[in-house]
Amino acid sequence: MEQLQTNFFKHLSQKLAANRKMSDELVELLGISKGEAYKKINTKSLLTIPQIKLLCDKFQVSFTIEGKENRSSANINFTPFHTGKIEVKDYIRSLEKFLSNIAASNNGKLSCATDDVPIFHLFQYPELTAFKLHFWQMRIIDQAPFKFNVNDWSPSILQPAARLHQLYQTIPSVEVWTKTSLLNTLDQIKYAAETKIITDKKVGRLICNQLRSALAEIEMYAVNRNKIAKGDASFDWYFYDIIGTITYLAEMGEELSTFIRFNTFNTIQEENGPLCKEVKHWLENLIKDATGFSGQGSVQRNKYLAAAYDQCDEMAELF
Repeated sequence: MEQLQTNFFKHLSQKLAANRKMSDELVELLGISKGEAYKKINTKSLLTIPQIKLLCDKFQVSFTIEGKENRSSANINFTPFHTGKIEVKDYIRSLEKFLSNIAASNNGKLSCATDDVPIFHLFQYPELTAFKLHFWQMRIIDQAPFKFNVNDWSPSILQPAARLHQLYQTIPSVEVWTKTSLLNTLDQIKYAAETKIITDKKVGRLICNQLRSALAEIEMYAVNRNKIAKGDASFDWYFYDIIGTITYLAEMGEELSTFIRFNTFNTIQEENGPLCKEVKHWLENLIKDATGFSGQGSVQRNKYLAAAYDQCDEMAELF
């Protein structure tokens, strides 16, 4: 146990500010004397479980210091939407903070690998946004309504979502998509039509048309390799056969932040840890093998989008 505590403090020392001493941190955080702090550091006195937790939370580390060879651990955050204590407006607010941090940083960039249209592209369309959020809510929150009614979604949610789209347009990004036939939004619209989640046929057709418009705007980004005409929000778009995840990586100078969406709203999130480095390495290798869709005259992009547009039109005919 003493060796484990020694290793723990070595790990914490890497997180210390240049002008701080570990003994001072222990005195302030744990409410102990300086003499007791030195005993902890020298392992003459063992840390208690509550003290370990306080230190892990303070320094954003895991106490699992020693593990099997060639394995690593990450200190992650989890968004538990299933509890119902976190609302959709909280989700939108968290996304706004996430994008604002990227936009405000020097050389900020957002990369993603996804089997769905990245949600930021959809947020400019109120009916499409409302449907997407309704579908997610129905899947994760107990006693959420089954039938979709766009009037249930207030401007207090849809307007901030629209501002998120505008913010996303200012951020350089790299997106790796998979086959159009596997795009989740298309499948969700089809399911909603077949199960009568959407009963207003006019709204159903409008949602399909809005998805089509979102794809057309993304096509324009790809042609220009930029989201804004004569701007500096570069857009690099790629295709890869199978991805099987929705993973984002934000790069803000030397800072990294990643979140992996695994269940509608729910995400696993980490900042500046081994998971971020692993995701960055994975994305870089994925892009090496991917087909580029950005720039003029991409035959592959045109075929991909033609199939996607056809699917949007087919979905509209279901209503």
